[in-house]
Amino acid sequence: MRPIKFQRTLLPFVAFQAAVGTLGGFIGFFVVGNQDIGAIFQYSALMLTFIAGSLTLAYVAGPKLGLSSKHILKLGFFIPGFILLTGYESVVSMAAAFGILQGFTWAARHLLEMSMIPDEERDSYASKAGALSVVGGIAATLVATLVLAWSHESRQWVYELYGIACVLASLILGRNMSSVPMKPLVNPVGVMKQREFVTAMPLFFLQSGFLGLGLAVGAVGASRALGSASSFGWVGTAAALAGGIGLYLTRNSRGVDNRARWLCGSCMAVAFSFSLLGASAWIPVLFVVFTVVKAVADPFLGASELVLNQKALEIQGELNDRIVAREVAFWAMRMVSLGAFWLLSGALTPIQLLATGSAVMATAVFLEFLIGQGVFAADGKKAAQPAYAVAR
Repeated sequence: MRPIKFQRTLLPFVAFQAAVGTLGGFIGFFVVGNQDIGAIFQYSALMLTFIAGSLTLAYVAGPKLGLSSKHILKLGFFIPGFILLTGYESVVSMAAAFGILQGFTWAARHLLEMSMIPDEERDSYASKAGALSVVGGIAATLVATLVLAWSHESRQWVYELYGIACVLASLILGRNMSSVPMKPLVNPVGVMKQREFVTAMPLFFLQSGFLGLGLAVGAVGASRALGSASSFGWVGTAAALAGGIGLYLTRNSRGVDNRARWLCGSCMAVAFSFSLLGASAWIPVLFVVFTVVKAVADPFLGASELVLNQKALEIQGELNDRIVAREVAFWAMRMVSLGAFWLLSGALTPIQLLATGSAVMATAVFLEFLIGQGVFAADGKKAAQPAYAVAR
């Protein structure tokens, strides 16, 4: 299948993945809504473990069971949908539902994107994927918010809504999509030992190592600033709309030659948004401003990170090994940062926790820009070299 045609079949899946992914924000709000800071850290740790475990399981068990990327994609929606529809609500079950959703669907998406989309088309694809992710997120958040308002803040209705959506997605998506077979792992440990992989570890840490911490800090800020889950949903909808407008206005501006500039602008905007989140510890209304600014900047940063991640994975080794090696590294770094902050939270008040966590996140995004800019600059110099120079 031609790359452009393949993109058209993959993008609906990307939009639906983002739509169902908005469930994570509501779960975090519900957990912290009980004023249990420890519960959000427990949820985050379990969720991160389910992400890494389910992604690795897909690559270990998939080849033995004769599964393809399309099967993994469908399982990534069906299993969480089943969990949500059982009606059993606990920190563990919600972490399993969201973690398996992210782990399985990203296992399929990473494999498809790295196998089917050439480097020169990654920027345009990333822009389209980001735009459709915003559309999917707006639609899902708006519907969930209306359900909350109609049901008098019933979280069970929200879980059932997302559960039905997941099951339907498992039945509908992927019918006309090309599929990549799941190959057995060969030597993921060998990938981790490569100098190029070790060199990329600081970037991986800054880019994804603080995922759990970011979720926890955001949930704390939302619970302090907003009085109800439906208020959280309305703010999220408005913010996502702002991000969609920004993407639309710049839809034709991304390219290989300006990757570093887009990374710079999006990192600075996200870092600024985290400073607003920290300030919301004293001025709660700033949480709304943080949500809008971050929603506008996130799609642009996500597009840059998508390209940056794929460039970092262009090293030796089987593609499956490289994906699993990176995910295991992600899990270890996320758990270290989350665990360290969990221990620190025992000595901090909620206000101090919010301010400190936000400062850490802002600093991490700024450092990511510095390293990512170097990666793109080095790649540009390599591409500009004459063929005979590269050969030597």
